[in-house]
Amino acid sequence: MKFSPSSDFQAAALDAMREATRAVLEVYASENPGIEYKDEKEPVTRADIQANQVLEKRLSDLRPDAGWLSEESERDLQALARKELIWVVDPIDGTREFIDKNGEFSISVGLVQNGEPVWGAVSLPAEPRIMMSGRDGVAVYDLDSELQPERKLLDKSAVDLRKSRICVSRTEWNKGLYSDQAQELQIHPEGSVARKLALVSVADYDLTVSLYPKNDWDIAGGLALVQAAGGLIIRPDTGTGIDLSPPGARRPGLCCGRPDPVMQYHQFFQHRGMKLRDRYGSS
Repeated sequence: MKFSPSSDFQAAALDAMREATRAVLEVYASENPGIEYKDEKEPVTRADIQANQVLEKRLSDLRPDAGWLSEESERDLQALARKELIWVVDPIDGTREFIDKNGEFSISVGLVQNGEPVWGAVSLPAEPRIMMSGRDGVAVYDLDSELQPERKLLDKSAVDLRKSRICVSRTEWNKGLYSDQAQELQIHPEGSVARKLALVSVADYDLTVSLYPKNDWDIAGGLALVQAAGGLIIRPDTGTGIDLSPPGARRPGLCCGRPDPVMQYHQFFQHRGMKLRDRYGSS
């Protein structure tokens, strides 16, 4: 049976997202975020660790039958592959943006069932806004109240691609990957892929595109939001969907948002002979 969130589940999950958001904001306001490096290129801060601890405790209590896949936790992918439900979490998506204090970072939580994101929440702590999927669409909250009830803002889609607002990776933008497209399309660079997916789910943008591969924790929560909002999720090269199985594998670049401009972008991509990148950082 496909997962469907109860009102008790929604309330408990929202409380967990709010607690994690407050933990992140406390570190964000401090002068020393406790920066360390997992390797030479990947920073991690006290905010990553504290948010991960909050979410693992609260969400594992909420659905103890679900596996746990987080960027900041040890993982056994073979064991996770045997789980029907998996929590997929990035406690800070956009750690560099968090360190730079430009506000373009997020907390991403997805619940994946047999490779399909069936529930998601993404917090934008710098605003603060929390987008959360439900049975009737995507709702928006702050740290104390509901800002917007559940709505499907992407299902009525008749928007032409060239009139659509498209958000893309700031990293990809800075590498010049969209310089030719920007002459024809309305392209706006933003940080954090989970944040971009959340912004699309509430129609702040019409679609988002990425040409680089992604990890499950980058996209699971945001894909659930886009899906709940009535949006379409495809690979821009093939036009096929994106499945999150087996857990922990790298996923191809994506195009998500209002169905009409998403399919128009797929045609635009193919017509110009563009290619997805097979590794992060390639130009």
